Amino acid sequence: MPNKIEMVGKVFGRWTVFDKSHKEKYGDMQWLCRCICGNEKAVRGSHLRNGLTKSCGCLRKENQTRHGMYGTVTYIAWAHIIQRCTNSKDKNYHHYGGRGITVCEEWLNFEGFLNDMGECPKGLTIERKNNELGYFKENCCWDTQTAQVRNQRMSNRNKTGVRGVSWDKRTKKYLVQLIANGRRCFFRRFTTIPEAAAARAAAELKYWHKETSPLRPKE
Repeated sequence: MPNKIEMVGKVFGRWTVFDKSHKEKYGDMQWLCRCICGNEKAVRGSHLRNGLTKSCGCLRKENQTRHGMYGTVTYIAWAHIIQRCTNSKDKNYHHYGGRGITVCEEWLNFEGFLNDMGECPKGLTIERKNNELGYFKENCCWDTQTAQVRNQRMSNRNKTGVRGVSWDKRTKKYLVQLIANGRRCFFRRFTTIPEAAAARAAAELKYWHKETSPLRPKE
């Protein structure tokens, strides 16, 4: 069966497809590509379409040479931002790019991100101050994992209207949980939502040092 996907002339990252190469044993087509640096290579079509390859390797070498931070915590944090906001194949895309969270134009290049945010301090992660807005300098900071958990949007699966409170079918009670410093520090069950909400608010004040309304409206 002839290959139905015509790719000659299309551009994928730094690759430009200029001809067919050959079909692999299991049917995937290899395409002859020319990199912006001049190198030519046969590349699997699915790798081009899924963004698994963007250059002959020159892009990675340039990144390593230009800023010397390829593979660092800061670089990985930036790469994860780009993936979850722009790559529909990323497992977290529906929480970010899929719901309209974007990356500012300056940050599409690592140097722009580094100039605005600096290197990631030890033990911190990138955090958006307003989770309804995208990634740009004024809306981002380096913060603790506890702060990240604290600022997370309430899950769409939450049916109680109170973040951190869920219905436990087995015990027929409302389960209250809270994570701080990467571990579960509060785990109790209550008979009513007001009791559970008050317990969650008290736990947040104790472990997150944050005053909250006992019955927080849905976000």
